[in-house]
Amino acid sequence: MQETLLRKSFLIVLFLSVFYTEGFAQTDNSDLAKKVIINNICLCQTTIADLKKSDPNLKDTVLEEMDLNAVCVGNDPRYIAGSGYSTSKYPGMIFQQDQKNDLISKIRLTKAFAGKLPDGKEIDLSKLLLKDLFKLYPAFKEQWYTRGCSDYWNFSNDTLSFYVKIDSAKKSVFPIDEAYYMDKPVEAADLILSCHGAVKEDTQQYVTGETENNEPVYFIDSVRVTGEGLNKLNSNDVATVSVYRGANAIIKYGREAKYGLIYIETKKFDIRRFQNYFKSKSADYAKLISTPANASKVQYILNKKVLINNYEGNLAGINDKIFKGLTIINKRQLVKQYGITNKDYGVIITADIPVNSFNKDKEKEQEKNKH
Repeated sequence: MQETLLRKSFLIVLFLSVFYTEGFAQTDNSDLAKKVIINNICLCQTTIADLKKSDPNLKDTVLEEMDLNAVCVGNDPRYIAGSGYSTSKYPGMIFQQDQKNDLISKIRLTKAFAGKLPDGKEIDLSKLLLKDLFKLYPAFKEQWYTRGCSDYWNFSNDTLSFYVKIDSAKKSVFPIDEAYYMDKPVEAADLILSCHGAVKEDTQQYVTGETENNEPVYFIDSVRVTGEGLNKLNSNDVATVSVYRGANAIIKYGREAKYGLIYIETKKFDIRRFQNYFKSKSADYAKLISTPANASKVQYILNKKVLINNYEGNLAGINDKIFKGLTIINKRQLVKQYGITNKDYGVIITADIPVNSFNKDKEKEQEKNKH
């Protein structure tokens, strides 16, 4: 019965369309945002454009998402994951942009940060140990938290998270050896705030609590949606679909996913994902796609195969475990080696690629329609 329901929902995903809804429990941010100020930067009020005006040397910066790494399901819809902006004017701070506008919705504090937090507490991350953190925030002693897919302990409140590296050499994460970690360094901290409400977003709705009618939990591009909200998604826009059942779904999302978890990513979303990843691997690639005009002139080639249709999910699935290399060739080389005449650059990627069943099925269907 459960598998039949999931399959039915899966078909709805493929052939219907989506009304985007927000998946995080929300509060009225107007008062909260005023409090989240650090070094005169205010979350959900200061924009990336403001930073660029104050410092023309603002640079793109790649960072590790400590709570949501490459193997975790989904991203936090409040910010663009894996990349941000930094400047010598604000040492130890990386500013990340909201997914829907130019506002700063997340600030990563690195080891180079020393100063006051929004609540007035002063820290020096180059010296901060977990036992020091517990002195500053005693409530964190009871809040050991980690996602099964994350490599870090997360100690957090509504807007502030601190991360301590989990020692993979220990035989078991649980039960927690609290004494062992007391002298371990805090690796970084995140200030995060949802900017929903800071700008007008007439199409947003909230989804919280239990699913209705024994439905799976649905996500589209990291945003929680209802089953009824899938009626605007064009199947041609879908890049990847991941279906989790039973215990696997509960492990990844909790008891709310007891009827299953379906995670969908669109081609547009996956393009942004793989571009951010490849930018972290090649400065030349980052420079090449720095403008939309150039990005549209790129032909991707994966393991000697020219990618034409439905490749976004495969490229977005590449991570450090399977990535081998990236090379850029010019138009002359592209024509000579691959016969491609309508693009100006070739980006050649080598990697061990897992099978993307959704793209594979679509390719088979297209081949069948040719005959």
